[in-house]
Amino acid sequence: MFAKQLAVCFIILLCTAPGILRAQRVSDDKDLIEIDFTKWECRDQASGDAKTQDGVERNLGKNRGPIDLSRLAVPNYDTAGFLKLFSAFEAQTKFKRRKDLSYAQKIQLTALERQLVSFTGYLVLAYPGGPETTNCKSVDIHDWHLEVFEKPLDHPPGIGDPTPIICEITPRLQNTFFKAGIRLQELAAFMRRPDQTYEPNQHPARKIRFTGYALWDDDHNGTADIGLRIAERGKNGFHHPWRSTAWEVHPVLKIEVLDGPPPVPGAAPASATGVEPAPALAPATVPAPVVAPIAAPVTPPPPQAVTLLVPVKVKIPYGETVIPRGTRVDVISRNAQTVTIRHLGQDIVVPITSTDLK
Repeated sequence: MFAKQLAVCFIILLCTAPGILRAQRVSDDKDLIEIDFTKWECRDQASGDAKTQDGVERNLGKNRGPIDLSRLAVPNYDTAGFLKLFSAFEAQTKFKRRKDLSYAQKIQLTALERQLVSFTGYLVLAYPGGPETTNCKSVDIHDWHLEVFEKPLDHPPGIGDPTPIICEITPRLQNTFFKAGIRLQELAAFMRRPDQTYEPNQHPARKIRFTGYALWDDDHNGTADIGLRIAERGKNGFHHPWRSTAWEVHPVLKIEVLDGPPPVPGAAPASATGVEPAPALAPATVPAPVVAPIAAPVTPPPPQAVTLLVPVKVKIPYGETVIPRGTRVDVISRNAQTVTIRHLGQDIVVPITSTDLK
């Protein structure tokens, strides 16, 4: 009987495995290309298709749009400086997720993620990111993960090597970099393919300054992902831990090559005509960058909170999103007909009948 049950399980696994593989498929892209956004259902959804409040917040941060950097004094960090910048926050939030943060920690996170930073290091490894809610789980329209090290490696990252800082190029900015002549195979020492093998690009890792927004990717705030050195290579082919911190430069807004000639716009053949430019997202208003870790503020008394009884569609700095039914939000003020709530750092007026206020 046991043997028959085992055989049935094996057959089921064989039948379902192709679907599992398809669900986990990673793009075959070998470099940046010009993206056609016309049929991408996620083009106007800065929150992606996240189903949770923390997922929405994370995706809105990842999908921030371009801004004019020409008049901004953006602080530049090496690896040690980048880690120090967020050390005070990380000391309080070890292994935590956004949904686990205290009110004071959420205030601190909001301030940190408003920062523009430049990070300088050597681009050792680049590869397409997998399907994720940020991009509505698209395989072909994806982020690019860039593993940036303090010193260049002459081999793919392996056991005993230090872990990198992660920088990410997002689909909404990819066409801009492509048209500027940025090609990852010319900058990274190695590319990683979907089968977890490495392809050398026949040149050393280039020294590059990446400028963009600081973002806390709390999906990777655990021991399997974070550590100072790579300890093992898993059965799935990935090395663990694979990053120094959950903090990233994401999205990257500017790429500057520091150890050679800059990329030449239009040097590579353009893709087929008729490609639509990246959807324009409203520019974010960025305060003066903070150049030192922010000390945890004194916890203020929590404001009154209410629960939304219906989904609420709202405009946000990076597009539009829906606050799901059942979300608890802070109340700023109210009158007989409306209530002003605070969501993702902005004040929103909604009908009082949309909440559980009496």
